[in-house]
Amino acid sequence: MADSRPVRERALGVLVRVARDGAHAAPLVDARGRDLPPRDRDFLRALVKKTLRGALRLDHVLSRHLRQAPESLDPAVLAALRLGAAQLLLMDRVPPHAAVGETVAAVRSFAPKAAGLVNAVLRRVAEKESRPGAVVLPEGADPVRRLALETSHPEWLVARWVVAFGEEAARMALAADEEDAPIDLLADPRAGTPEEIVRHLAADGIEAVRSPWAPLALTVTAGNGASSSLVASGAVAVVDVAAQAMVELVPATDVVADLAAAPGGKTRTLLATGRARRVVALERTASRAFRLAANLAAAGRRSEALVVRADAGRAPLPPGRFASILLDVPCSGTGTLRKNPEIRLRLKPEDLAGFAETQRRLLAAALDLVAPGGTLVYVTCSLEREENEDVVDALLGERPGFSRVVPEAAGLPAPLAAAVSPAGLVRVLPGATHDGFSAVVLRRESLR
Repeated sequence: MADSRPVRERALGVLVRVARDGAHAAPLVDARGRDLPPRDRDFLRALVKKTLRGALRLDHVLSRHLRQAPESLDPAVLAALRLGAAQLLLMDRVPPHAAVGETVAAVRSFAPKAAGLVNAVLRRVAEKESRPGAVVLPEGADPVRRLALETSHPEWLVARWVVAFGEEAARMALAADEEDAPIDLLADPRAGTPEEIVRHLAADGIEAVRSPWAPLALTVTAGNGASSSLVASGAVAVVDVAAQAMVELVPATDVVADLAAAPGGKTRTLLATGRARRVVALERTASRAFRLAANLAAAGRRSEALVVRADAGRAPLPPGRFASILLDVPCSGTGTLRKNPEIRLRLKPEDLAGFAETQRRLLAAALDLVAPGGTLVYVTCSLEREENEDVVDALLGERPGFSRVVPEAAGLPAPLAAAVSPAGLVRVLPGATHDGFSAVVLRRESLR
């Protein structure tokens, strides 16, 4: 039975789940928009993204019209205020009367007693604030705080990035997080050459160009790439160029172990680029392992991959047998804030230590699997030192016989080669590709 709830009520439902349950927004938006016509589905997505991306700045503006701190409000009430303010201040085509009236109607399903408060506050915002809502700070306030509010990022994270990357690079990365990333596709040779696939996409009303980051990467410049008949059939996959670029760091070999494989973009890229003839793909969650196998089957590559449901930290694989391993570990996701804006609202500096502990455990187990002379590519979608250099250095200090390798520029796409530091760290900030990521290549000494 179709869901008859208005779009704003659906959007508020997503925001409440994100706030109360720690849910991820994107899959909820997909689920709650499935029965909507395309225009309403796009509006639902825009409502949630604008609200989550702008939440910290919106709170700053809302605080001028509240008698209490925004963070002290019930999550549903705060979510409704942010949703209404996002429409008033960040979305040009929404009439103010609709932004206020329909948001008030939506909040009645979640916190009916708060409808009056939401109505009063949003009316004051509509009357007194200009788009996109002024950042007002005391004279002499820390410029990092202003930058954090202007870009709606946590102040602690902005301060870290300014120190780590320099103010100009940090500003560019923060600005990139405010924009929608285009869709990238993996031009699997079984569907044709990249040029043939571009022509097929054009017949579906989709424009795409080749990306300089990876040999089979296409970036959609117009139209909905995910709606292509090639994507629907599984012949072509949606795989971010950052993920495809990571695979370029993996030495080509007969069998590659992909130790945290789901949703499968890197496994598919390893096979499509010929960097692996076969892949042993591990995924610890049953549902994700099933989807990975199904996606490979749709691509006609199921026989080329052994999908194993297992935790990479306890992989049921023979030690010392793999010449090439890809380990893309769970992380804080600070390189993916444009796609996952809710991370900005929940990540705390102290959380990084917990991620690093898990990463050290997984990397230690993965090193046991590397054959003499073999290579392991350690990857995160985090930009934080604690999850990258520090994890690798801690393990190298405990594992004689392993060392960092500086990838050779001659074998890499030009922008990826430019991202390799003299110490061998690969770090790409958001905006250069669509996600930011970090990687280190490790090698085990050969037997003498």
